Amino acid sequence: MNEIMRPASHQVDRPESQLLHSGNAGFIISRYAHFKPGHEQEGLNFVGEVLKHMNKADLNGMTFFFFQKAFGDQAKHHWFINMKSPLDYAASLEMVDHDETTRVLLEDGVVSDDGGFGSWGSAVEQGSITEHILVPQHGLDYSHDEEHEAWVPEAWRQTAVPREEQLNSANAPLMVHRVAYARYPTRKEARYYAFAWQNYVNEHLRGKVTAYLYEETFGAMDRLHMLIHLASYEAWEELRNLPHRDPEFRKLLERQMISPEKGGGTGAQAFVPGGVTDTLLVPRQL
Repeated sequence: MNEIMRPASHQVDRPESQLLHSGNAGFIISRYAHFKPGHEQEGLNFVGEVLKHMNKADLNGMTFFFFQKAFGDQAKHHWFINMKSPLDYAASLEMVDHDETTRVLLEDGVVSDDGGFGSWGSAVEQGSITEHILVPQHGLDYSHDEEHEAWVPEAWRQTAVPREEQLNSANAPLMVHRVAYARYPTRKEARYYAFAWQNYVNEHLRGKVTAYLYEETFGAMDRLHMLIHLASYEAWEELRNLPHRDPEFRKLLERQMISPEKGGGTGAQAFVPGGVTDTLLVPRQL
């Protein structure tokens, strides 16, 4: 699959060392939209052209990646806007307001229907564009927190795996976006469990899987996000089977992480039942 599925870095005409991604960004906008039936290709082409144009701009390293769902609702498409700081978002708004090429891309009649031609918004289901703000989870037991270059300590610092061996949204051919709702009384335990889970996975599936934990900012309280980067689909199957073949990992899953005063329970019980969802994303091949 890797020979066919190029990672998202191919979408940007810059060296990978100059890209912001899930590992080194301090502020990420996760955006998705549904395209109308019959207008998927027009919508895909439009987003691809806009992201190419934005990625050529000098926006303090801001990097745009375009992903689509591997399974499920094929009309739903995702893009991730990676920044060092929320202050950088102002630069992109300035470009949208005053850059002539951007204005033409946004307003030109590129979508055809029975009524003639309309702007790109005519290809999108009304009200379907949704955004979530992802900020790397911080304040846990990370090393070198004080030396970060972004708004908060970058996600690559969450693991002891050497940085050059980590996968991220720029170099991984597959990515699972996991969303989980922590129960309010056990919100702290949920974060510590997620951190312990990803530390074990990152170390024991080194080179195959890298997981980062994020807090949702300006959104639903205690809705946590994890981006799980995969070297291949086989790596996902290996991760899924880890509890069955690794006794130490099974011990982590069975460990009592909630105090008796709060009712006791494993780390998984710190989350809302049925509140964990996984979406497998692949980079849009531009």
